[in-house]
Amino acid sequence: MPDGAAVPSPDEERRAVGASGGGTRADGGGGSAGRRDGEILTERLRLTPVAEADEVELLALHSDPRAFVEDSTDPLTDPAQMRWVLAQWRQSWQRHGTGHLTVRAREGADLPVGLLGVVGLVPLSDGDGADGAVLSAYWRLSPEVTGRGVATEAMRAVLGALDADSAPEIVAITARGNAPSLALAARLGFVPAPPDRPVPGGRGGDVLLLLPPSARGRAL
Repeated sequence: MPDGAAVPSPDEERRAVGASGGGTRADGGGGSAGRRDGEILTERLRLTPVAEADEVELLALHSDPRAFVEDSTDPLTDPAQMRWVLAQWRQSWQRHGTGHLTVRAREGADLPVGLLGVVGLVPLSDGDGADGAVLSAYWRLSPEVTGRGVATEAMRAVLGALDADSAPEIVAITARGNAPSLALAARLGFVPAPPDRPVPGGRGGDVLLLLPPSARGRAL
């Protein structure tokens, strides 16, 4: 299993995306998004690399069946599963300088207090044992903020923090029947991949979407 790839998933405010071989900018690309030490700020949100202290809230999110509606993966059922997943996620930051980020409201934002979700870009294996050839993006948002634009705002910030000079290919992987996730991907500019291109992960019912270079500006 690739770094941080456990329970992968996009939903409108819940599941997964990816980028091929790109780094991230330290400044988050200007505008309302700012980044320091892996942190990304938006108008309403603070995105921070996952930490050991997040385990309880992460388990609550990833064991909530409402966060897995229309998903092709199942909720976690054992705290040990979340502990293992979190260790992989933290290792991704240590090894690659990129990974999953918690999503929380900034002070003054009209959003609930506490963990609102998880987003990020994490390296996958290229199939030959080499890590980092592809960055897989991930989003899973709390049902409490579904429909409030949190996933869109967070993912635009994550994509905007990519190093433009690396010109990574960005892809999204989601369940074919996950209408909210497909709608989010479309808002970000994703289009269906060629039908002969394999879908990473090998789960039946998943689809692969691509973000054309011409659409990069629309995602920011």
